[in-house]
Amino acid sequence: MLLASTIALSYALGLMIVARSVKQGCFSRFPFFQSYLLYFLASGLVAVIFSVWIRGYFPQYFWIRFLTLVVAEFALLVQIGDHVFSPYPVLRSIGRMVTIGVALVFSAAYVVPPLLKVHSSENSIYDLTLHSAVIKGLVTTLLVGLAAYSHVPLGRNIKAIVLGLMSYLAINIANFALVRQLGWDAYGQAFATIGPLSQTLMLLIWAVGLWTYELAPASVRRSQELSAERLAHYDTSLQRLLRR
Repeated sequence: MLLASTIALSYALGLMIVARSVKQGCFSRFPFFQSYLLYFLASGLVAVIFSVWIRGYFPQYFWIRFLTLVVAEFALLVQIGDHVFSPYPVLRSIGRMVTIGVALVFSAAYVVPPLLKVHSSENSIYDLTLHSAVIKGLVTTLLVGLAAYSHVPLGRNIKAIVLGLMSYLAINIANFALVRQLGWDAYGQAFATIGPLSQTLMLLIWAVGLWTYELAPASVRRSQELSAERLAHYDTSLQRLLRR
């Protein structure tokens, strides 16, 4: 009962975050973050359908959804990186490519092989989740450090995304390390409860931090202004060239 209530609460929080962003006209403000949320909600709805009407295939779908969510979480790193590098468009593009590249390499090395196996071992699932959480934690820490070094303010919204993600990753690292060490028989029940709780905690932090969307930081607005000035300059130059 507790597990089902926790999972239901996580979906309710996800819907609330999306609804608030639409209501405030800020849905496109954090596109990668919102994309992750939409996938989380849509795949959760499909999971309900499997659990009720297609029970025979639910275990397979559960693990596919779990592994794809592990990869989808890299979108949150892209969103954080976009904010950190917002004053520097070229670096922002490079940051995106690096993060997406890491996600693809990780998927090829750790996620695709278990999906191709008929019966993946529990230890392989635990290992890939631990590796994923550690990589994401390191990249997030690096991005936050770069923001501090570059004097780029994170703002309340991005801080909430970072805090929620880091809390979730820290709990996941401990949870998967314990089940890897102690085994399912000794720790399985606690493991199955802590996982959804950590996810719900992450969404709760996001719901609080994203209840009200901030204005774009001054550095972002200045970057946008400079881009508009450059476009206007290019447009004027092109018009002069055509007149000749």
